[in-house]
Amino acid sequence: MNMTEKKAYTDAVLCLTKKPSKAHCTIKGAKSRYDDFQGIHSAQTDFIHWVGHFLPWHRYHLATFEKALREECEYKYGLPYWDWTIDTKSGKRMDDWPVFDAATGLGGNGPFIPLTKKENPFGLIRTGGGCVRDGPFTWPNFVLNLGPTKDTSKTNPHCLTRDFAPTLAAFNLLESVVDETMSQPDFGSFTRRVESVPSFTVPTIHGGGHFSVGGVLGSISNAYNSPADPIFWLHHANLDRIWWNWQKQMIWSRTQDISGPIVPFDYENKAAGNVTLDFKVNLGEVGAEVQLWELMHIQEGVLCYDYI
Repeated sequence: MNMTEKKAYTDAVLCLTKKPSKAHCTIKGAKSRYDDFQGIHSAQTDFIHWVGHFLPWHRYHLATFEKALREECEYKYGLPYWDWTIDTKSGKRMDDWPVFDAATGLGGNGPFIPLTKKENPFGLIRTGGGCVRDGPFTWPNFVLNLGPTKDTSKTNPHCLTRDFAPTLAAFNLLESVVDETMSQPDFGSFTRRVESVPSFTVPTIHGGGHFSVGGVLGSISNAYNSPADPIFWLHHANLDRIWWNWQKQMIWSRTQDISGPIVPFDYENKAAGNVTLDFKVNLGEVGAEVQLWELMHIQEGVLCYDYI
């Protein structure tokens, strides 16, 4: 993106924080349109991760967010993605990655907040934890009204926090991990490799992006409220781009290939079956109910976009 496009994107995101909520009937704590998109993720988190519809649901979430940027905030460009492999290969300190530039990016880390072993049980090597100090998304210019709990009925104005964990980025956000993910022969194995297991010992491009930026105290590390951080959209757009690149390898079959459990972690189908193309997902008041077949091709069904 050039400088004009970058500024247009951050301005549009800030614009959504100034627009009144349209989903406050069900997300009662929401005050802004940005809250709506964070809130629907929070409300559905327990049902949209480690399931077969993880990638399609987030694809729909992204597309609906971009639609709001365009229609409600006069954004004229595509939703950007963050290819973190470029940054991890660059040799630069994480604080110096372009995406975190205060003037042309999304702002950087928060100040360091020490934690006890109990507060940091996995012993993550982290460098921040407090409110983001620079860039377009500092308090009070950027106000989050939901979180940190999953209760969307309460309004709780607070700042965006980041807690960079560079060693996690160096372990997870690598071209080799992407290549291994891309080598999977079917959707079931592909989506499981994207999410992997809830662990800091197995590299994963999904959790790796969240926890590299969010560490322990960062907003994006909060499973329920991770869309609070505007970099969430860039990270998930990159995951969607990787899925699309995988689909394009065998476009006719892979845009029909869906599997995975309906119930989180139910890979042996003891609680329920697998999702199918007619499985339904929704975004509550944020987006209408659709079937998965409508989300399998980014230029068909309810979608119309591409990656460059």
